[in-house]
Amino acid sequence: MKLATLLYIKNRKGEYLLMKRMNEPNKGLFSPPGGKLKTEEAESPSACAVREAFEECSINSGERDWKLRGIITDKNYPFIGNIMLFLMEYKVLLAELPPACNEGAFHFIHPLEFHKYKLPESDRQFLWDEILKNEELIMLTLDCTEYPD
Repeated sequence: MKLATLLYIKNRKGEYLLMKRMNEPNKGLFSPPGGKLKTEEAESPSACAVREAFEECSINSGERDWKLRGIITDKNYPFIGNIMLFLMEYKVLLAELPPACNEGAFHFIHPLEFHKYKLPESDRQFLWDEILKNEELIMLTLDCTEYPD
């Protein structure tokens, strides 16, 4: 099983930072930045969030700048297989849009506008409602064998 982070980053307007992904998984879709933990180095989810935020978004942060919002286990996610995702929320509001990176281009999108964008189906059906409405720790297990159905 792979381990990864998804980074939930907002600006002062309450818009979320989403990346239009250029690569699989989720190629052509809008999703939060993030990436795989370096398990061979025993990297923690918060250390991974710091590293990925810098690598993908040019954000300098520390581990205390991140809050664990949830843990999602996906079975048979396309192009990945079995993966456990640590949902990490950045406690600092961004003032500017980060530059594009080798993974894709960034956009600030307000949750009320999500319906206008192509989001991964699992994000649309499960994750965003939980992130937006629930301040408690989220824990979900999803079977993606028939994804996107």
